[in-house]
Amino acid sequence: MTSAYSVEILDDPAAVLDVAGDLLAAEPVICSVVATVTHQAARTFAPGGPRPAHPMWWAVVRDGGGAVVALAMRTMPHAPHTVWVPDLPEDAARLLARAALEHTARAGDAPLVSANGPDQAVRAYTDEVLRATGGTAHEDRPDRLWEATRITEPDPAPSGRARLATLADLDVVTAWLDVFHTEADAQAGRVPEEGEEPLRIGGARERIEEGSVWLWDVDGEVVHLSAVRPPSFGVVRIGPVYTPAAHRGHGYARALVADVAQRVLDAGHRVCLYTDRNNPVSNRVYAAVGFEPVLDQVNLAVDPVVRPGRAVASAPERTHPSVPATKES
Repeated sequence: MTSAYSVEILDDPAAVLDVAGDLLAAEPVICSVVATVTHQAARTFAPGGPRPAHPMWWAVVRDGGGAVVALAMRTMPHAPHTVWVPDLPEDAARLLARAALEHTARAGDAPLVSANGPDQAVRAYTDEVLRATGGTAHEDRPDRLWEATRITEPDPAPSGRARLATLADLDVVTAWLDVFHTEADAQAGRVPEEGEEPLRIGGARERIEEGSVWLWDVDGEVVHLSAVRPPSFGVVRIGPVYTPAAHRGHGYARALVADVAQRVLDAGHRVCLYTDRNNPVSNRVYAAVGFEPVLDQVNLAVDPVVRPGRAVASAPERTHPSVPATKES
């Protein structure tokens, strides 16, 4: 099978930005996950220095003339180490899959069992993976990307105020980030499989220290959390967004997301976020604040088959690449 495209695997995030930075900057909202993850990795991992134990690579896709047309990545630190697949024609997506399979085999990485991105590209990529590995695929959490250019403040606003989290809030921020995915899945009607470990976000201290965790405070009691990612090519992405069950139904999520989004816009940045399309609560809240849908994405999880004499990884735990689906009250 031939293709008019070529794929180059890179593991140096600084080199990725040098090669594909212009591409990311041209579509900063659509590429917000790849851009923020790559910038964070470039700040964290020095060239030639130690790398994490989990897979961390980017795939630069070029057309027949050598121009960079897309960027994929596999950087998720926890299983299933989802591959972020960009918008690609079918032949390019299949070529990406073959390059990913070759790199995975060569590096001894965990099997390719999860992919996220535009529907057509992800299905072509996953089909090529299945051609090589066997098994079947099923759809997991569907994502929706939103952007707001004008914010509608809640009227009336709930009691309380927005404030940045401090290290005095570390315990509550850590606890809320730990339960976010489990409760978001429950709100969307998904039940964890037996024996499935809950997915934890982690990094609470680092997020607080960089000033990226906002809290809604009512008379000294913290009732809601909304976090952000640092700007990348002029775009700030909000998430995760979490209200504990005891405080839902009071409009805290809407108030804080509106507040944080307005701060982002006032600073001269664009603002976006992701939701789980199956979560009607979060989708309704964001629309009311002023966010509008940009694109939908699909997550495909591979259910491998066991071949004689060959070990196969267990089915994936989650499929979202680097930013969680948001959850509101």
